[in-house]
Amino acid sequence: MAHVEPISDLDGRVLGRAPGLVVTRGRLPDQLFDLLALILGILFSLRQMDVSMRQKESFPAVAEADFTRWRDQTRRTYRLGAVACFGKILFDIVFAYLLNHGLPVPFPVKVTLGLSVVVLWMASVGIAVWRTQKNHALARELGIEARRPSSSNG
Repeated sequence: MAHVEPISDLDGRVLGRAPGLVVTRGRLPDQLFDLLALILGILFSLRQMDVSMRQKESFPAVAEADFTRWRDQTRRTYRLGAVACFGKILFDIVFAYLLNHGLPVPFPVKVTLGLSVVVLWMASVGIAVWRTQKNHALARELGIEARRPSSSNG
């Protein structure tokens, strides 16, 4: 049986024991952002494929130019979200690899790059979500999506 070294934090407290398992402290928010980016990237990609598969023939009441405009605009929106999410994950992997293999980067530069990527990712996803809402409104207006039932306050 192989000897398993205890995994400890900087204070020497054991966090866990497992062969090949690396338990670190202080990386949870970044890991959560990467998990969220992965899930959102998959969702954006699935929606982009769904929109790409829609054909004009399924919506005879919609003009060809309007349908094409909606489809192209919607695909670009979902592509923005997917590229932002998968780009963030790819950057994180490459940057971590370079740092772990001796790239001498001062701490302030690491923090600035890391925060810049997270802020850019959040802004891109926010823009994609906002544009998605506009695209859904256009689709309802054109008759591509069913209109939402109006709620009465009376």
